Amino acid sequence: MHKVLGINCSCRRYGNSDVLLQEALLSARESGTEVEYLRLSDYNIKQCRGCLSCVFTGRCVIKDDDMPFLWDKMKTSDGLLVSAPTYVFSPAGIVKMVIDRAFICAKDLDDVFGRNRVAAIISVAGNSEWNPLGVENLNVLPLAYGYRIVDYLEAYATGPGEVLLDEKNINGAKRLGVTVAAELQGKSNRKNPEPGQCPVCYSKSFHFSGSGEVMCCTCGINGRVSLSEGKWTLTTTPDDIQNHFFSYKHRREHLDNWIIPSKDKFLANREAIKERLRKYKEVVW
Repeated sequence: MHKVLGINCSCRRYGNSDVLLQEALLSARESGTEVEYLRLSDYNIKQCRGCLSCVFTGRCVIKDDDMPFLWDKMKTSDGLLVSAPTYVFSPAGIVKMVIDRAFICAKDLDDVFGRNRVAAIISVAGNSEWNPLGVENLNVLPLAYGYRIVDYLEAYATGPGEVLLDEKNINGAKRLGVTVAAELQGKSNRKNPEPGQCPVCYSKSFHFSGSGEVMCCTCGINGRVSLSEGKWTLTTTPDDIQNHFFSYKHRREHLDNWIIPSKDKFLANREAIKERLRKYKEVVW
């Protein structure tokens, strides 16, 4: 039986992120998957130190937090459902803490990308004006850990549990559970992107060049835009979709051709770097 992991990134029990995630998990279970529920507030996740020990040695130097536990849960899960509140234009800070630890999966890259692993997210905020990037930023978490995004939900309410007063929110959460379960069971049920949305991550944010070329600001997919009768059209190719930043090909090339060679480059310049650092080490603040 496929396993779906739910991760709640809110500190508020029975708040909007909490109850919608529970609804999605219950739906996934009713659709024939095993489910597990985690509240990140129950665990200690520390800030990444950027040392890349996890890449070069396969071990993280942080020994007293729960990131290895969390990664093991994600690694052994086929599906992922993530919920988070947006406070100031972005998901709760713990989301970024987990994203920044994603190099922990470098040693398991082949295994992770060798399986069908899918995810959906729930972005909750008081109103849409304060959540222009909620979906985009939250989708980075499952992408960084090797999941394919198949659906998402935006839900708006202020008070804890208030999302339950709108049946659209409840039905939307149920839909996520059904979608994730169906995709794991080999039934194509992925949410179709809206016009102008990234076909990989559903982002609506793009970096424009002067020639009509665009790049998704979330997953790095390349595309082209054209204007006809006052409407913008986004065009991508299968090759664009297969080679986004979080694809196996790009992740493997990034590790093998950039990160791993960076060690020897640094060691070759270490003495020169030490000499230039001396000035700053002698400053008393």
